[in-house]
Amino acid sequence: MREDILKFIDAHEAAKIELSDEVQVDISFIQMVEAARVYAGTAGKVITLAQPASGALLETLRRSGFLEGMSDDDAKFWLHQGKIQ
Repeated sequence: MREDILKFIDAHEAAKIELSDEVQVDISFIQMVEAARVYAGTAGKVITLAQPASGALLETLRRSGFLEGMSDDDAKFWLHQGKIQ
């Protein structure tokens, strides 16, 4: 999957990740998305989420401690907000 993501980023200027409301994720998914964001950013490209994290994704972000001390850029990406409320 890693190679597929890197190839996609290399071939496109932007990528939007769409997740169903029922998606089941774990910390490895968050790590993979974060690595893809860093890779895309170094290439001057952009990755976005189609909608703010909710459901299982939001709960995984919370359980992993990712929401604590989240940067404004991370809040914009994951939660579609400028700052953590």
